[in-house]
Amino acid sequence: MSKYSLSSFIDYHKYMQDRKLLILFEKYQQGKCSPAEKILIEQWLDSLTENTDESLEKEIAKEVALKSKMYQQIQARLSEETPARIIPFGFNKIARIAASVLLVMGCVFALSPMGYDTFDLKNETFQAFSVGKTKKVILEDGSIIWLKGNSLLTYPEHFVNATREVNLIGEALFEVAKDASHPFIVHSNGMNTKVLGTSFNIRPIGNHVEVVVFTGKVAVSLANGSKHILVLPSEKAICMPQEKEIKAATAENTASYLLNTEYNMSFEDARMSDVLEKISTKFDVDFELTNNTIGNCLITADFTDQSLDKTMTILCQIMNGSYVIEGNKVFLKAEGCR
Repeated sequence: MSKYSLSSFIDYHKYMQDRKLLILFEKYQQGKCSPAEKILIEQWLDSLTENTDESLEKEIAKEVALKSKMYQQIQARLSEETPARIIPFGFNKIARIAASVLLVMGCVFALSPMGYDTFDLKNETFQAFSVGKTKKVILEDGSIIWLKGNSLLTYPEHFVNATREVNLIGEALFEVAKDASHPFIVHSNGMNTKVLGTSFNIRPIGNHVEVVVFTGKVAVSLANGSKHILVLPSEKAICMPQEKEIKAATAENTASYLLNTEYNMSFEDARMSDVLEKISTKFDVDFELTNNTIGNCLITADFTDQSLDKTMTILCQIMNGSYVIEGNKVFLKAEGCR
């Protein structure tokens, strides 16, 4: 995917609906965003921080100044409908967040086939971006997606249909949560990838798209359904939409696809404290232990391509313990090393 300029973002966001933007901005300020909304804003704030330079700062400041008066006017109209505390809009941290959200909204509109509906708050469809670095996205079903390079993922906040469907532009490694009754489908670059629960990598190479499978079975087909093949572990499909063809091949050097991700969760004589730290990083959870001495225990296990629940189940079998997950907290009870 080509790198979009700041001026392009600004041009596009002028077409967005200010009311929706202000509602989303206020929700974020008040801590009322949904998990997907919060992830979207914070991922973009992170990426902007990583790529900010002096000229970008000036562009952001200029954009905030232009929008300041409009913001106050619309905010006043909103307050007439629903009483709310008006947040001062100056060149401070809040202004930086507002500018960042403006950029997010512009880019979403620029890249989205849904245009205005993308951020209709009644339309629970969200987007995540990676900007030069790998970004992790955790979907509500527990699936983990590692966006690579300059890539875009469009996904629903909630999966409500018979299938779990997402759209990808660029490259990503998928760890799909197992759910036989709800197949997972990735629409990307003129092809569809359908699985029940498995791990695989999708990468565009010129006009072709490569799907490398690590675990499970993956069905790859052209978007028009004219061609399809089944791909097994250590194999790959090469999809050629322009030629209307798909061919199978052996996947080589699969370890290279796992770089900069937390996909590999295999441990040999590892300290429990290190294992828990890696689990915490991968699944965005915090642990609370009833017995801190278990951190010194040594463990050999492979949790690769397992959900958080499955990982904890295996871990507790090894430790003769039990666990409870509440939100982003995992309460682990274990007596100690066996």
